[in-house]
Amino acid sequence: MPKMNFKRVLEALSGNISGLSSSSSNQNIEPNFSSTLTADQFQPYKISRHGFPYRPTAFAYDPVQKLIAIGTYAGTIRIIGCDGVDRYITHESDKPVINLIFLNNQGALISVCADDAIHLWNLRQTQPAILHSLQFNRERITCCNLPHGSKWLYIGTDKGNVHLCHIESFTLSGYSISWNKAIELSQKSHPGQVIAISENPCNESRIIIAFQCGSFVLWDLKQKQALQRYFCNNTIHQVCWHQEGKQFMCSHNDGLISLWSVTSSAKPLDFQHLILYNKSLREAQQATTPIEKVDWLGCTDTESLVIFSGGLLDDYDSQPSITIMQGKSITVLEMGSPVVDFIAVSSTPWKCDNQDPTDILILLNKELVVLDLKTPGYPCIEPPHALDIHDSPVTCLEFFLDTDATLLPTLQHIAALKPHNSNSSKKAWPISGGESKMGDYEGIPELLVSGHADGSVRFWDATAGFLKPIYKLRTYKIFHRARNSSGDEEEDLCRITNIALCTHTQTLITTNVSSTIIIYKLNASEIHTEISTLSVNISEEIGILAPPSSDQNHSSNLVGLHGEASSNEELNHAKSGSFRQSPGFQSNFLCLLSDDGTSPPMSVFLSVDTVNNLLSVGTIMSLCVIDLTQKSLLFNVNTNNVLLSIDGKMQISKLRAAGDFVVNLFEFNSHTMQNFYVQFVLKFYQKEDSLTNLESGSAVPSTKSKRHIKISKKNTSLNHVLSRGSSSNDSDQPRLNECVTLLTFSSTHLRKSYNSMIPCLWVGTQSGCLFSIAFNNSDRRNNHRVAILPLGTLLQLNGAIVSCVFMSSTGQVLEGSTKLPSQLASEEKADHDHDTTGDASRDIQFMVVTSERQVKTFSFPGLSCIHVYDLPLECGQFIRSSVDTLMSGVCSACYTSNGHIVVLTLPSLNTLLNVAYLPTDERIAHTFCFTSDGQAMFLPTPTEIQRIAYYGGIHENVQELVGHLFFPCPDVEKPATGFLKGLFGGGYTSLDRDSLFGENVNGKTKSIAKLIPGTGGSSFEGFRHGEFSKLKNQVVERGERLGELEEATQRLHDSASRFSAVSHAVMLKYKNKKWYQM
Repeated sequence: MPKMNFKRVLEALSGNISGLSSSSSNQNIEPNFSSTLTADQFQPYKISRHGFPYRPTAFAYDPVQKLIAIGTYAGTIRIIGCDGVDRYITHESDKPVINLIFLNNQGALISVCADDAIHLWNLRQTQPAILHSLQFNRERITCCNLPHGSKWLYIGTDKGNVHLCHIESFTLSGYSISWNKAIELSQKSHPGQVIAISENPCNESRIIIAFQCGSFVLWDLKQKQALQRYFCNNTIHQVCWHQEGKQFMCSHNDGLISLWSVTSSAKPLDFQHLILYNKSLREAQQATTPIEKVDWLGCTDTESLVIFSGGLLDDYDSQPSITIMQGKSITVLEMGSPVVDFIAVSSTPWKCDNQDPTDILILLNKELVVLDLKTPGYPCIEPPHALDIHDSPVTCLEFFLDTDATLLPTLQHIAALKPHNSNSSKKAWPISGGESKMGDYEGIPELLVSGHADGSVRFWDATAGFLKPIYKLRTYKIFHRARNSSGDEEEDLCRITNIALCTHTQTLITTNVSSTIIIYKLNASEIHTEISTLSVNISEEIGILAPPSSDQNHSSNLVGLHGEASSNEELNHAKSGSFRQSPGFQSNFLCLLSDDGTSPPMSVFLSVDTVNNLLSVGTIMSLCVIDLTQKSLLFNVNTNNVLLSIDGKMQISKLRAAGDFVVNLFEFNSHTMQNFYVQFVLKFYQKEDSLTNLESGSAVPSTKSKRHIKISKKNTSLNHVLSRGSSSNDSDQPRLNECVTLLTFSSTHLRKSYNSMIPCLWVGTQSGCLFSIAFNNSDRRNNHRVAILPLGTLLQLNGAIVSCVFMSSTGQVLEGSTKLPSQLASEEKADHDHDTTGDASRDIQFMVVTSERQVKTFSFPGLSCIHVYDLPLECGQFIRSSVDTLMSGVCSACYTSNGHIVVLTLPSLNTLLNVAYLPTDERIAHTFCFTSDGQAMFLPTPTEIQRIAYYGGIHENVQELVGHLFFPCPDVEKPATGFLKGLFGGGYTSLDRDSLFGENVNGKTKSIAKLIPGTGGSSFEGFRHGEFSKLKNQVVERGERLGELEEATQRLHDSASRFSAVSHAVMLKYKNKKWYQM
């Protein structure tokens, strides 16, 4: 019998351990790649924001440019146009935006904030900026109005006064309307703040001013006096004119709409009330909700259209509504959330003309609804934008690169096969302004996957910095019951918690709050299949440490498999039998995890190896590996037994020399550990190269042979190992939950003595421990089980493990999945054939490990630490980390709990960026994910996704794809006044506002408001460009008309010439004839 070399046994058990005292293993291996990244290349900035604005407060629409603007409670503004045209701008203060006004077709926007500041935004540049700001000091702004084509903005205040602001100079005019001149002389009380201001559409010199007390006045700007004074007992919310300018409507807080005439102020002409049309409601005499806004729109071929919000019964089950009245037809549309504002899309921006509305834009508190007014029933128009990200609350966010460029086109093809919603309108989306450059992008397709509380998984095309919905997967369809008995969305049993996706094999794995793991494969055709279910109780430890013997007599020697594949209908109410699955991601296998057989574990971490078809699952108390090919459990280990318990506390054992090495890394219990190492010693004794036996898949001796094994007392090293493993007593030492925080698959060179790369699973824990598990996978997976072997590799970092990334010797980031031994052997043989220089660096790998407090780089083989970076205490803890390949090198980007973004060089770990950029927010920390090219994504609000960049080199590329908000468009001409209307005084009356309001511009207004210059330019050229455009159009039109006149003159000349010739011929014919000869 040959002599056993126990030293080699221990080396095979321990692998190559960090901290060994041998000089060969401690020798650092420097990489042969270098980085040219410098600190001045890194500066965080915001790129774009997607989704629906959170808590909207203001709404505006440019009917010529076809853009919308939405202001929010946080003081931000979103400007949205066609696909790829989306801007996110913020004010310096975080005060709510109370009003937004577009300067139609001028490339400018006016915003009014709750801090009594008015801002003028320039939209003609790539990134909108403020041109001027006007800060009111003594009065608070309550309402604003800007008529189409006017340069003067009406501003109402809480003191009851009306001021006028010149848009180009952004200064107040000396002309103002005081409250004491607007009210009756007999009225002794203050009328209150100005509620609404509206200009007569046919007479520019007349406006309606509504006050809080219920009174409103018809003011003549030219005569500077009140023409009519009206009074109503109900509070006024909104005023709108009829297109002819002879009547106007007022909406009130008691659900009434009053109709008034400009010639009579005694009483209203009519009242409109929804209750008046329903006898039972009228008799009930119940209170109604206020009518916040009303709009009166003229139509050419039909009766006028009246649209208003509110006015229904104010009871506990009343829903927000929009009412459309046309003649005797009344349509009440209930909305899903409160109505913020609505705007009718008309064919002309001039209020004096027939509006002929085609659509209506309704801004709700949680969504934007567009209704088609030309189709019976007023159906909705489906948006092409990603405005419904929050359709169900987002629970997780993951980013992937479709390097094969096959997954994204397949999903787009499947989405195109989906039938069109019959209840929606087929009209085009009316918000189509701006100029997009999405088609100019040439790069790797980017995919964003979001998990939601209702169990749905949504796929978004995130290419070129924009977001477009593609595909939606409803995971709850495979269950009989998707929700719990209470129906609470926050406690949904299908709530998505984790997402794993392999773009190469198009495999998707999801977990929900009930710890159900579902495996999907992408299929473009419909199938009928049966779902197999594997039940795993993570509280019971199960270990398979070697491949089973093919002999059936030895099957009892293996540790029993607790989970069996079955179609169990009782597990989470999964469907039984074969059922239809639509094209897309389809499932045929799910795994149900439970703590004690009934309750799910608190957290689940996933990592999938699609090459070997293995799935690793880590929970708060266990680690298990599932074979997806055989749909079986390979092993399950309690994480409390992963590390040693010393002095009653959970600590990591200090690694010493090989002779004093502690090997009970997987301390299932003393009996199983001793059996395992006896098996391994026998296996090593039979075959000299242990790794070769591991790859060959040889069987472990049976239990019968193991009972006759006796360990020699002379070998103190092995006895020390076994005695240390046997001395642990779970009853004597308290155990704490050792939570798994990281799982990743990789093929690595652990030792120089190994001739090939070893497929490994790397596991990180809460205490900062990182260890590896090797496994051998046979090409014949259907008949052979995967062999699992825990290695002795154990690394210790400060804080919980956050990420582990592997790199090649040239700096290339290696993918997480492993490869089959046959694939590894063929690739290594090919590399050896091409390696003519015999450079040994082809076997060198580097590992970047990030914990909550540290970042370390290690080299393979040898696993020696090269560099260490310790995070300063004031920066918090690392919670996200990624290795990103940029144009000038490779770096490690990290995000901390205090909102810091830290960028380090690799492998030297020098600081390139460390800045506090984001606020400390749990939502941001939970959804933050690094993407590619120095970018990242997160959810700043429950309804929006923010995309940022920390690398300046990508800034120019992003700016080229942003597109433009302003696109030159011809202005809509003012309607011409008919002859009869002008004759009988019904035509349009203009007003020279510049001469009237331009006097004493800088009079006594300096004490009222202060002008603050902005950064958007020295002066606003919009009107100037607009005037030049108008003049140019007029010159062109004049030339066309002159041409037409010249052609008509020529035709008349030719006709006259022909008539003259005919007349002359007739004259010659009858010249010499008598009358009786004719």
